[in-house]
Amino acid sequence: MSGHTISHRIHNITKYFYIPLLYTIFGYSLIYMAGRPVVDMVSSVAGMVFTNSTPNFTSELDSIYNENSVKAVDFIQNKEVQLPEYETLYASLTCDRVKLEAPVYFGDSDKVLKKGVGQYIGSFIPGNNKPILIGGHDSTFFEPLETVKKGDTLVITTNYGIYNYKVTHMEIKNATDTGAYDLNQDKEELILYTCYPFGAVVGIKDQRYFVYADKIAGPEIVYK
Repeated sequence: MSGHTISHRIHNITKYFYIPLLYTIFGYSLIYMAGRPVVDMVSSVAGMVFTNSTPNFTSELDSIYNENSVKAVDFIQNKEVQLPEYETLYASLTCDRVKLEAPVYFGDSDKVLKKGVGQYIGSFIPGNNKPILIGGHDSTFFEPLETVKKGDTLVITTNYGIYNYKVTHMEIKNATDTGAYDLNQDKEELILYTCYPFGAVVGIKDQRYFVYADKIAGPEIVYK
């Protein structure tokens, strides 16, 4: 067989097999990269929709919460309060009238919000006379917020005390509205928020539903 014939066959194999194969691989790669964000978004939404709304206090996340060790005092020294680390369960949040019951984690990562509600780490834990900002999914743990009314009592139970907050008002704000809360105020205000409208899964939710409640009972943390 002549060298010309071999060269011609190699050329044909490259032209009709390898080049189309490379184009096919390249094409599938482009489709995967273009479609991945959509798949991720759909998976995320599906996870919110189909997540069991029953609170689960046991998970792979850390926990320092023990409802059986709650203290009934008016004041507590800061050295007696165990501060939660990031993504740690440290309290429970309840409202009997609307059947709200949720584990409270310090931190509001996606991992946390699959297990309960998450406190923004830039806010304070109960007892500091400072705002507490907690978020959760509207389709799971914070679904009951839709029926919360002015005057309802929200209860946060920690190892070091039980805190009651009376709902003062509710507001609907844009997700980017930084004026929806003031974390620098010298007042213990519990601020709960979730996506709005409730239950909608089509499109992007660019609004937030806020519930504001003032502290009416619970021990104060004393720093000495």
